[in-house]
Amino acid sequence: MKRAVAVGLGLLCITCTVPDIEELEEERPSGCDASHPCQVQVRLTYDGFRPGCVTLRAVDAEDGSRTFELPVDPPVPGGPGTAEVGFIRRAGWSDTVKVTVSARERSCAGQEVATASAQTQVPEEGTATVELALRAQDDDGDGYVSTATRGTDCDDRSVSISPGMEERCDFLDNNCDGREDPAPVCDGVIWRTAGSIPGASFRDVAPHARNQAWLVSDTHDVLAHVVRETDGGFNFASFTDCHGAWSTAWARPSDGRVFMGSWEGQLATRTLAAGEPCAQTSFDGGGAAIQDLVGFETDGGTTLYAVSEAGDILRWDYPAEPVRVEHVDADLRSVHGLDPRTLITVGSAGGVPVAYHVNADGGPWLGETLPPPYPRQAALHTVHVVAPGLAYAAGDEGLFLERTAGTWTRKPPYPIFVDGGVSPDILDVVAFGQGVVIARLDTDDLVRFDGEEWRDFLFGTQGFTTLEGLTSDELWSATQEGTGLFWGPPAP
Repeated sequence: MKRAVAVGLGLLCITCTVPDIEELEEERPSGCDASHPCQVQVRLTYDGFRPGCVTLRAVDAEDGSRTFELPVDPPVPGGPGTAEVGFIRRAGWSDTVKVTVSARERSCAGQEVATASAQTQVPEEGTATVELALRAQDDDGDGYVSTATRGTDCDDRSVSISPGMEERCDFLDNNCDGREDPAPVCDGVIWRTAGSIPGASFRDVAPHARNQAWLVSDTHDVLAHVVRETDGGFNFASFTDCHGAWSTAWARPSDGRVFMGSWEGQLATRTLAAGEPCAQTSFDGGGAAIQDLVGFETDGGTTLYAVSEAGDILRWDYPAEPVRVEHVDADLRSVHGLDPRTLITVGSAGGVPVAYHVNADGGPWLGETLPPPYPRQAALHTVHVVAPGLAYAAGDEGLFLERTAGTWTRKPPYPIFVDGGVSPDILDVVAFGQGVVIARLDTDDLVRFDGEEWRDFLFGTQGFTTLEGLTSDELWSATQEGTGLFWGPPAP
């Protein structure tokens, strides 16, 4: 308080003194400023997680009753895993101080998940540096740490599961209370027709917000935007100004702008506004089909990645033009990631399945080692990254792979019910954890894998062409006959 008054009356002072250490200790526990440099500087590294609350505790090594605590600004989620905090030794303390840093989940009321300590000599001049590493496991990045490292997250490979989640109808124990889909959360949850456009042949669906998605057709230049109304019905709006046979799409969460790729190698984008024309890029892919798109919004910008049947990997830093950033000798069918650092693409090369992951150093994409395929398993058609340590890929004749900690292993194919038959091709997967993988089969069925076995989900003869979902309790599909489908709660 003394310093605040002095500053407030600074213009009236004829002589003002620099506050002493005791005054600084009363105002700011660290006591450090330009006039009084820190005697101890603590450098923190967070390995495997980003805490919601961090506290430093200093104790006089010769008298444990002498202690004080400092709050440490927690790291920004997704930002650098480092921090620094310093302090001046308190008056009357010895020249040896023990420093302990503790980190908690989510907030200062959360579970303590990591601690680190060190003892240091405090110099009379200069600054002593203490380096401490705090380690915990938060593979899914939801702010809750795995129970394996003192946290409360019972499934650290699914952002749909944590103690803070609300229960949903999604075949998961969302809040870690030991119950899966307790009544009545699944009441009224069924597959519903979201609308249709005669003559359209929808090839992809791009959800971008709760109850909202784009559908793109490879006939009649048709795009459709679907909004689920408060009464549970659907509003279908169609656009025909984007000329092309659209094969894939991704929509921006912040405003719903859709980005598209076509079978002829075109790329285009349009907004939800009917008065704004479709904008096609100048990219020339030699006519090779764009087979998948994924995008990310970071730091106010939008970056997309696309893959083609010619083996091109494209980067599109919108609104700049797309550029080819990599070429591999493969027919690339699918690309997915949580961010540009976790991207994986899959496809076929030389009659065998292949997968590549982005190079963190910015160099050429790196080939992945896959389990040997069975005969006639020539391609992977789809990939979905659930968490940095978990991904799924699938393809010909039931080929179904799980990637954990960078290693791919074979999982059970969809079962064969006819003697002498073969497992169906798996054309799409959407996963929300090891217990929920939803798949689209070439038999026109939607099925789910519960971690041990396959279960039926939606059978029919509708000609399903796609399967997507942003959250575990909302799924979208579409058909080659121009119909959109939605699975989720009965009303928004």
